[in-house]
Amino acid sequence: MKLNHYLAFLSLLSFFCVSAQNTQKGYLIDRNNKKTEVLFKETDFSDNTAIRYKLSENGAYQSIDNNIVEYGIGNDYKFVRRNVKHDKMFTEISTLKEPTLVSEELFLNVIGEGGDINLYSYSDKGRTKFFYEIKGSNEIVQFIYKRYSEDNSSQKENNYFRNQLNNILKCETLQIGDFLNLKYRKEDFIKIFGKYNECKKQDAQVYENKSAKKPKIKYSALVGLYQSSFAVEFSGGESEKETKTTIGFGGEIALVFPSEKTEVFIRAEYESYSGRSRYSNHLTGTARQENNFLLESSFINVNAGARYNFILNNKNKIFIEGAVGVNTPFDDIIYTVTFPEATGGAENVELKSAYATKTNAYFNFGIGYTYNNQISLTLKTDTNRNLLTDDTTKFSRMGLNLKYTFN
Repeated sequence: MKLNHYLAFLSLLSFFCVSAQNTQKGYLIDRNNKKTEVLFKETDFSDNTAIRYKLSENGAYQSIDNNIVEYGIGNDYKFVRRNVKHDKMFTEISTLKEPTLVSEELFLNVIGEGGDINLYSYSDKGRTKFFYEIKGSNEIVQFIYKRYSEDNSSQKENNYFRNQLNNILKCETLQIGDFLNLKYRKEDFIKIFGKYNECKKQDAQVYENKSAKKPKIKYSALVGLYQSSFAVEFSGGESEKETKTTIGFGGEIALVFPSEKTEVFIRAEYESYSGRSRYSNHLTGTARQENNFLLESSFINVNAGARYNFILNNKNKIFIEGAVGVNTPFDDIIYTVTFPEATGGAENVELKSAYATKTNAYFNFGIGYTYNNQISLTLKTDTNRNLLTDDTTKFSRMGLNLKYTFN
């Protein structure tokens, strides 16, 4: 019977196969203007802290350091390090209509270049601000848009960027009406710059920003060492808690979003438990009734949940996770009750029965550490699993998971 359980689980585990690592060919330019061809790991290219690259297929991944001033992928992505004045409070609703500009060195996403005006963007806390540069000016200027609320009144918008566009995009085919209804979004900036470049009859390179932005799937194998506790609440009372060391193994498939900070996952794990929980109660005099609950069963645990990574540097991150689990036991709990024979004989009477187990749900929580995006150690705890239909079990566990990610 247990062999069948193993075979069934191995069939399920085959779902967690190994896929090849996806990379994209690109380039880096350092402060000495040296250009290097590299392989970028798929990620969110708008977050330079998440960028990982290697010099060859067998090389180790590295992060973007302060010596890099530009990186890109063909005609799809180009980022340049520039010193700009920008509104640090852009993501917040202020009581001030005018922006507060501060000078800072940022990696700007080049949206369009090649004409007499370049267009840039910068993403900050989920929102994107836009910039322009007139050729020969050596100055990158932010397009001003600001949400504000004066005296806690209703929210208003400062749409000065429309005036800026009207002032710099001078061409006979563009009228003031072309700017009045523009929204502060990439599509509208690309559209109005396209009209301007067409009017000026100049070719401009627009970077599509399409590749390397997709979420990716990663596959992992894991082994767990747990302290598992078992007790039963029944009509006679609650049995003593029996704690055993158990081992589980399984696999995980995770969908990792481009920033690599957020993941959703499904995890399957095989485990087994063998332990006996007891409850003893007095009958009369020295006579006692012994109640024994024997749990010898294999389990399949399937968890679905989410994980958030706190990226410390290129090699190290810590994470927290939570999941909803479904536990399927394969064997019943054997209940044995022993009590003295009613006639006063020397022999005890022993009765056995089986408590049917059931599939049940529970919650799982963990905190862990990941090294080099491959080896993870997680401290995990499960809430109680009730394995029985009519009575109640207290079956829970806490332990450590060691996980290896193949890709």
